[in-house]
Amino acid sequence: MRSVDWILWGLLLVAASLELIGDVSLKWWAETNRWLGFGVGLVVYSVALILFAVMLKRAELAVIFALWTGIAAVFLVLAGWLIFGEALSPRHLAGIALVMGGIVLLGV
Repeated sequence: MRSVDWILWGLLLVAASLELIGDVSLKWWAETNRWLGFGVGLVVYSVALILFAVMLKRAELAVIFALWTGIAAVFLVLAGWLIFGEALSPRHLAGIALVMGGIVLLGV
């Protein structure tokens, strides 16, 4: 049995959180036309991509990319629902469950 790379998982969560902040910032910019949101989005995306490059030293490209985008997708569905009042239907919840299952399978 392999040991868990906690540093990798920490980097993944930080990168996915930064992507969430970037996406929410860009959504805010799109709705309000406040350029601060655009600037924040670009900066945090840049940091997230640097973390992505660091993660590639610890694991395979396909695994890291799938885990990062999967975690970020779950975060974004929940943020869209909580912050912007977007729909969260049973279909969305089933999609989150499938993504989480894939994350578990890839991460083990």
